[in-house]
Amino acid sequence: MNKSKIKADVGRLLAASPILRHGARLFLRIRTAIAPRTRPFVAVLSLGEIMHAYSAARGVKSLGRRVLLITDTPQLPELVYSDAIILRNPLTDTEAVLAELEAFKLDGVLVSTDHVLLPLQDTIARRYDLISVGAETTVFNNDKLAWRNVLAAEEVPQPLYSSDPAVFDGNACVRKPRLGQGSKDVVALKADDDKQPYAGEDYYFEEVITGDQYDYEGIVRNGQVHIFARLFEKYREHHGTFVSQYYIFNMPIEPETKAALDVCALKTLSVAKVCHGAFHIEMRMNGNHAVPIDFASRMSSVERGISFCINDDFARAHASCFVSDEQPLPVAETRPLFQYWCWTQDEFARASAIRDANPDRIFEARMVPHEMNGEQCLGMVTFFHDDARQLLKMVESIAN
Repeated sequence: MNKSKIKADVGRLLAASPILRHGARLFLRIRTAIAPRTRPFVAVLSLGEIMHAYSAARGVKSLGRRVLLITDTPQLPELVYSDAIILRNPLTDTEAVLAELEAFKLDGVLVSTDHVLLPLQDTIARRYDLISVGAETTVFNNDKLAWRNVLAAEEVPQPLYSSDPAVFDGNACVRKPRLGQGSKDVVALKADDDKQPYAGEDYYFEEVITGDQYDYEGIVRNGQVHIFARLFEKYREHHGTFVSQYYIFNMPIEPETKAALDVCALKTLSVAKVCHGAFHIEMRMNGNHAVPIDFASRMSSVERGISFCINDDFARAHASCFVSDEQPLPVAETRPLFQYWCWTQDEFARASAIRDANPDRIFEARMVPHEMNGEQCLGMVTFFHDDARQLLKMVESIAN
């Protein structure tokens, strides 16, 4: 019996119930009014229906702490782990949030998977003498052109980039938003495309690097980097943008490639001033060295997969970086996973065939249409195995 898959399926079913969500919200508002304020809370910032903070709330709760959820549109998965709530939008109602926090005793503050809330995390942390992600890294998280500029100043190898589209006349490139959020508003431009219409103060252009892409997921505590998982990531173009085809967690990597990736990751995190909490960094191989493509000081959307890979709770490790008493971090393991998104009927059919032939190797399956990278995919399935090479053999018909 796959308990992880059952839990995910039941959770999605319950989370879709408006009656349960409104009931939980009402209960939490009553509980907030009577909650003793002398005991400390850990504040969890959430965008609610846009991007909830279930993982961070669960991580804080697993540490035995009380969760103060801050969002104007709370969702059931985060509500069930919360002890009190401030019904404010943490992105637009900053002053109101700060005013209402005066009634609470705080022992920590953190975000879950959305780095646009990092400036408020830093503001709250500095006001209440808590652990902050750091003012500098909040800027680099939310202005990727500023991040590119500081990498250039420190002579970190990276793709050619510019806010001037003329730099890429006659060459293929990628248009990216300065406020980077996954693949949203990322546009693939061909060599003969007119780049000027895609320019603007909120965007910049970047050279196309065609080497293999790898993502690193882990924790930074007091400046010390702990890498929990290394992912091989395959993208594809879809409707003029980039979407994920598959991730391979902890696949075998050649020693020279791994060494180049490690050097790039450590240097990038250092220059970006990442000093506390979870990190996500994307890199591509460019010849015999790696270059950074993106980074964020937060957990990624594959938090559950990382937890499986380390045989521990990644969200708890993230939360532990922001509370006063230091908690032990997990010892990283190397258990593999293969996560696949279906964008065509043929891909759906082949992935379904592997799923049906290996029911005891399904970590998670959501084989229904849903949004991924801002586009509609037909389904997603994740497989696990004790041995990475056996896992790759099992999925070889779709891992191409």
